[in-house]
Amino acid sequence: MADVLGRVANVSDMESKLAAGKEDETLWETEEQALRFLLEDGKLNLCLKNLIEFKQHQRRARVIGSGPVYDFAFDCDKFERGLGTILKNAWCHVEALQTSDLIGLVNHIADVIEGALENPEMVKTHCKIGDLHQRQEIMVFYYLYDVMRQIEDISESRVMPTIRERGVFMMCINLIDKIDSGVLDIHILKALSALSLITETEDFTTFTNQYITPENVVTLVNFKSDRIVPFQADTRNSNTIRPLINSIDKAKRQNRMK
Repeated sequence: MADVLGRVANVSDMESKLAAGKEDETLWETEEQALRFLLEDGKLNLCLKNLIEFKQHQRRARVIGSGPVYDFAFDCDKFERGLGTILKNAWCHVEALQTSDLIGLVNHIADVIEGALENPEMVKTHCKIGDLHQRQEIMVFYYLYDVMRQIEDISESRVMPTIRERGVFMMCINLIDKIDSGVLDIHILKALSALSLITETEDFTTFTNQYITPENVVTLVNFKSDRIVPFQADTRNSNTIRPLINSIDKAKRQNRMK
């Protein structure tokens, strides 16, 4: 199965590159046949369910230090990378998101980030190897970005309460802070873009104090100087992440920090 997913992921990647620059096109307007097959055949949520279960087993195995994910590490890696890539390419399209289990997806994003924060040595190891970007610990930032990019089409009420309740905003900040060299800036920028889109939602504006508590402000101010400011030199990046910067600055003013 891991081999099949790997081949489908390769085909999907090639097809998605042909559709590059056509971000607003529906899946039916592109030539992405592999993804259309998944959507037409109703397999998208099954893929998500399998990925969720895999990461849950992997998280438990990492705690005890043994299990099938260690015994069959090579195949498990191919499974995670292949299925993760297929879903990343699928959720670029709004119709794929609209038919997905969005609560399950948001909880998966939260669980993966939570698991990574519990295991910083794992994050550091894969950063050194240089393959963290192929794993869910980076892929979930792409999932979150596509959810937020298309939030008007899928409705805030379907996802924002869960994002808020699970503390996804601050967990993302904390995970990005733990990612050092070995991960390209493009992946960090994608995560920052997703967070910036969160700050533009009505839910964030209404419940800002639930997204950012007074205890979080020092972390956010340091995060801005360490991880955000370096991206501001490029005007295109600066415009993308400006809402996130404004939210951090506002939190700083409200807490009367110098």
